[in-house]
Amino acid sequence: MLIEKIATGNELYKMVNRTQEATLDSQFLLASAEIGAKQAESIKLSGENFDTEDWINKLLTVMGGRQDINIKQENNETVNLNLLKWETIGIRVEPFFDKVPKIDNMIGPLSTEQKEKKTIVKHARENKNSVNLKKPQELRKEDIKEQENETTKNVVQICEILDRVGKINLFEFIINPESYSQTVENIFYLSFLIRDGKAILDEEDGELVIERTDPPDEEDYMHGIKKKQYVLEIDYQTWKDIVEVYDIRNSMIPTRPKIQNNNSKWYG
Repeated sequence: MLIEKIATGNELYKMVNRTQEATLDSQFLLASAEIGAKQAESIKLSGENFDTEDWINKLLTVMGGRQDINIKQENNETVNLNLLKWETIGIRVEPFFDKVPKIDNMIGPLSTEQKEKKTIVKHARENKNSVNLKKPQELRKEDIKEQENETTKNVVQICEILDRVGKINLFEFIINPESYSQTVENIFYLSFLIRDGKAILDEEDGELVIERTDPPDEEDYMHGIKKKQYVLEIDYQTWKDIVEVYDIRNSMIPTRPKIQNNNSKWYG
């Protein structure tokens, strides 16, 4: 029975605590309404189906609306809506509406607390001496070229160190226990070696190892080898955990001096 299903749905709704469950409940109500409408259309009274058109005709007769011609219906019959006695049908249905729970309106607002208006204080604009203002540093072509040379130098240095130590655990090679930022830089520089095929990253016994290898030649590229560069993502907490787990005390790659600015140029 539809009523039993709705009652079960009401009980289940008391345990709803997620948005998805509430969505399913609304779909259930919509489906129940559609089923109820179809069942209402198929209602049989005294062995006969409920005829909506016949019911409307009888309703018009009770309300006295078959006197003048104003509005055409599907059967070409006309009804004067101005002469319908709505109070007659209202008196007849009034007892049924008395059984429906009434809605109480809330008197007054939820909160009577008044919001304070914020006072906007306008400050006079300070007059700055243009002489004391500093211009932003201009980045010139030679500065970019110097930075590129610095990157190349560090990549070559890491390649030489990897060639000297041979196969080694990835983290023991790139992690700098004294500097998180330089660990990130080491990963960045190592990615160039992997991209160019000068280093290979592999897995042995569940651990990542890195070793030096010969780069592919033109014939290898002609057979479909493509350059791909991957940069390992590492956050500060992961860096600290790796230092502790692998007990790394010294950096395999020497710590580089901090970059300083001098005469509009950057040196490393």
